[in-house]
Amino acid sequence: MSKFPKKRWDKMTTNFDESFTIMLRDECHHSIYNFIMDHMAKLGAMLVKQEEELTTWEGSIGPKIKEKVMLNITKGEAYPVNLLTNGVFGVCIGKSIFNVDIMNRTCTCKAWQMLGIPCEHACAALLSTSQNIYDFVEDCYKFPNQELIYCGSFSCIETHDMPSVDNDGVVRDFTGRIFFSLDSPRIKRPLGRPRKKRVESQVLDKRTIYCSQCHKAGHNRKACKKSLS
Repeated sequence: MSKFPKKRWDKMTTNFDESFTIMLRDECHHSIYNFIMDHMAKLGAMLVKQEEELTTWEGSIGPKIKEKVMLNITKGEAYPVNLLTNGVFGVCIGKSIFNVDIMNRTCTCKAWQMLGIPCEHACAALLSTSQNIYDFVEDCYKFPNQELIYCGSFSCIETHDMPSVDNDGVVRDFTGRIFFSLDSPRIKRPLGRPRKKRVESQVLDKRTIYCSQCHKAGHNRKACKKSLS
C-alpha cells in the first residue's frame, strides 16, 4: 500500500456483498419480486431522508463533518508551527515533525489526503496563517455537491399488468389468461458428505503445521509415520 500510486483512502474492504446483505438483512429471505420492491422502498426512503437533512445544515458542510473539523481544530491549537518553505509548514508534536503542504493539501500523516478533511496538523498550520479551515474541506462534503447527489429520482416498477399466482398455483395475467405454473427444479443430492467449511481464499496465508514427533512440516503427530516404525 505504501507504493500505491493513486489516492489513498482510510477504509478498504472487499466484502461489498456483506455490506449489501447487512443493509437488506430482513429482505434477503423474500421472493425476488418482494426483494426488489423492498429494496427500492428502503433506498427511496434513505434518499429522501438525506435530502431532508440537507435543509437543516447551518453552513457549507454538514454537522458530522463539522464536528470532525472542530475536533481537529481543538487538537491543533496546542501544536507549535514553523514555516519551512512557501506553503509548507512543520508541525511539532513532541519529537515528531509533520510536514503540511497547504497548496497541495497534503500532510505526512496521510489523514488529509485520505479523508479530504484537514487533519489536526493541517488545522494547526492553517490557524497560524489565519485562514478559513472550512475552505480546505473537499468539495464532495459541501452543500452544492451533496445536493446534486440526492436531488435525483427514480421510478418504481409498474405492476398493474404483472401476472398473479392463485392459491392453487395457477398463474394468470391481468386479462385472466392462464399460464403453465413453474414448479421448483428437482435437485439431486450429490454424493458424499455436505461441505461444512467454506472454500478459503487463495490469497490468504495458510499456517504451516509441524509435527511434534519428528518436527517436520506438513503433518501432525497423529499422522506421523515415524511413530509407526
